[in-house]
Amino acid sequence: MSATFDVMLVVLVLLTIVLIFRGLRKNNKQFVQYNVQQSESNNEDHFSWLIAKVTPVFYWRVHNEYDDFIQATIKKMTVDEIISQPELFNAQRRCSDLNSAVYRYYENIKKRCADGEKVAIADIEVINLRQCFNELSCHAYPELVALIWPQYQRPVIRRENITSMSNVLPSDVR
Repeated sequence: MSATFDVMLVVLVLLTIVLIFRGLRKNNKQFVQYNVQQSESNNEDHFSWLIAKVTPVFYWRVHNEYDDFIQATIKKMTVDEIISQPELFNAQRRCSDLNSAVYRYYENIKKRCADGEKVAIADIEVINLRQCFNELSCHAYPELVALIWPQYQRPVIRRENITSMSNVLPSDVR
């Protein structure tokens, strides 16, 4: 009887130890999952902060205009019409290349941030992304518009033609 009691006691102690270890392992997994969720959230926050710092405020408006412009003009032209005007072909290709580069840099930076890397503003891909934003928005797209719709061409502004604000504003506003 004593041997049966001893075996039951040992089995009960072993079962208790197994249950305790299972509970600890389950709590550890929950803790690890919580830390993974926290780090993913921090990575997404860092990416959002970085893109907000780098992207010019006007970029997405220009980007949407560019997409609409392409749909309304270039996609309706035949290949012969585009190729017959080399400057139009080159301008469209330049815009397309810059637009692709923006997406490529954006996705690379997003992937790096998702992997936990704290990408700095001085990183070469971030600098290249910023350059592509500015090049497409300020130069390539306006030049493409000017080729197809000359009446919407950006006016040339000369420094000597700009009057000071004191001459422009009424005296009661100053």
